[in-house]
Amino acid sequence: MYLILKFDFQYIITKKTKFCNEGENTKRGRPTRGNQNKIKKILKQHYEKGISATATSKETNLNIKTVSKYFTEWDKKLLEYNELDFLKRAKITKEKIIQSFEKDIISLDKDEKEIEIIKNIAKQNGSISHFEKLSKLKLKIKEQKLKILSAKINLINTPTADTVINLEKEDD
Repeated sequence: MYLILKFDFQYIITKKTKFCNEGENTKRGRPTRGNQNKIKKILKQHYEKGISATATSKETNLNIKTVSKYFTEWDKKLLEYNELDFLKRAKITKEKIIQSFEKDIISLDKDEKEIEIIKNIAKQNGSISHFEKLSKLKLKIKEQKLKILSAKINLINTPTADTVINLEKEDD
């Protein structure tokens, strides 16, 4: 049993040091900077294919802790990038919606002024039914403006995700 383990151990050592340059000592330990880059490149290929750290460790005969270290590092970078990208998109979307609300309010203001002019003309001509219809329409426009203003205020006062994240970090 000891001989088999010793053989397996030696086999693993020779497999793990396959990144050594020819003529280099094949003892265990930290690989050279060049070999680290080779290892990192090979691991990056596995990571990008979506292969798990365990399967990569078995396939490359590298220590699971080494593989996990690199995979965790790349996961953190990916999450950080996605988080920043998400936060940026959320802020831009919020601003676009606010601008859209403002355009709608300006448009409704113009409609309200036109209706007021037409309403005064109808009043001068003595057309009471037309005057009443225009008054109701003006009231509906005011209600719509109020709804849009309310939604705009709610959106402005709603914190974006980055604000919430920063507040949570401060609480910790």
